Amino acid sequence: MLTKDTVKYYAAPTFFLLMLLDGQFTRLLENWSRNYYIANAHLLLLGLMCGCMVLSKRYMIITAVVLGLLFDMYYVGVLGIYTVALPLSVWLMYALADTLYRNVFTMFFGMIIFVTLFELITLGIQVLFKLTDVSDTFFISRFLGPTLLINMLLFIIFIFPFKKLFVIK
Repeated sequence: MLTKDTVKYYAAPTFFLLMLLDGQFTRLLENWSRNYYIANAHLLLLGLMCGCMVLSKRYMIITAVVLGLLFDMYYVGVLGIYTVALPLSVWLMYALADTLYRNVFTMFFGMIIFVTLFELITLGIQVLFKLTDVSDTFFISRFLGPTLLINMLLFIIFIFPFKKLFVIK
């Protein structure tokens, strides 16, 4: 039988592993589409969403800040983008917790909203600091659309294993 203390110990390494899997899966999808479509996998967001059901807000936000820093250092090379976006996403998950965790369908649509907001936040930070310049058409058709499609499929495949992983009885 799992308790909150035992989940707390394996949650952070699990989130770190999901972050690494996200990066590898995203690179695989980019190579598969020959860089025409860019689809970001967000298993980490799905894991964070399931972790928010049982873990404290403080623990999750601190974990999100640390993972955001690691993500920025390893994948992006510019500190601050994911360091801001991940904790903000976790905070939104707690703010919408009463509506979000009613059933799998509300979690599904919540995941779509969180992925969209996450991508908009990261793009907004990059545009704000003039790190990128992207057209609306490119962002929606070649980036956001494929990203949402992949994450819908990942949600369908992984929601029940993740709910089992983070359930407390």
